Amino acid sequence: MTLKEFFKSKTFKYNALAVVVITIFVIVLLMLALRIYTGHGDSVEIPDLKGKTSQEAIALLYDLDLRFQIRDSVYSQEIAPGTVLDQFPKPGMKVKENRTIFVTLCAISQEMIPMPQLTDISYRQAINLIESSGLIAGNVEYKPSEFPNLVLEQKAKGIPVQVGEMIPKGTVIDLVLGTDRNGETSEVPTLFGRSLAEAKLTLGEAFLNIGTITYDESVLYEIQKTKAMIFKQSPDPTEVFEVIHGTPIDIWLTIDPTKLQAKPDTVTIENSFF
Repeated sequence: MTLKEFFKSKTFKYNALAVVVITIFVIVLLMLALRIYTGHGDSVEIPDLKGKTSQEAIALLYDLDLRFQIRDSVYSQEIAPGTVLDQFPKPGMKVKENRTIFVTLCAISQEMIPMPQLTDISYRQAINLIESSGLIAGNVEYKPSEFPNLVLEQKAKGIPVQVGEMIPKGTVIDLVLGTDRNGETSEVPTLFGRSLAEAKLTLGEAFLNIGTITYDESVLYEIQKTKAMIFKQSPDPTEVFEVIHGTPIDIWLTIDPTKLQAKPDTVTIENSFF
């Protein structure tokens, strides 16, 4: 039998068909085995862990065959230690079993850090150093000096703090700046859409202070405050044009995007707030 006759024979056709069928069967079998091995198509919806204790979060994740790992801890006086402040991935997402869920907890105690030297540098440099050290910039006082806008003193709760003194991380630091302007005024800057840190820097450079800080109902957790933006201030620059140096500016912050959509028009009004 020639090769051509063999390819035309029933034996070859049956064998070829058998090879194709067996190949398809093996491929399907491997795909099924791989699907079972990897758990493809099986997913778990991540629960909302915010506000729960670490033990509650661990138990909840354990029941769903998910893993728990602490990513960070942040101290807050308003929230009980060990409470979940944030998580990743976010609640509602679907993941495979055994996926690790990273959480940020409220720390049990405040971390102590050495007080940096803020004197004899500019206000902007001092603010950058305060924030990079994990401290919070507070109010600004002014004293007559031949070195305007230079930091003369650093205080916490009205008491001078020495360089190197151990203080809790997150302590509010007030500054005393030099000024060669006595009783002069500054324009009220527009703070709409700025963060708290940006507002403090802007007001400090204008020789003004942060007044009352209010967060609206959209800010539920301490960690959300860092993302909040200003949507209202008082005095309003559309109503009050100038104020005396050292005047406190009250601000309201939100993470609600609907309150930050339209920036109010700034109108120059010949008015003063004394």
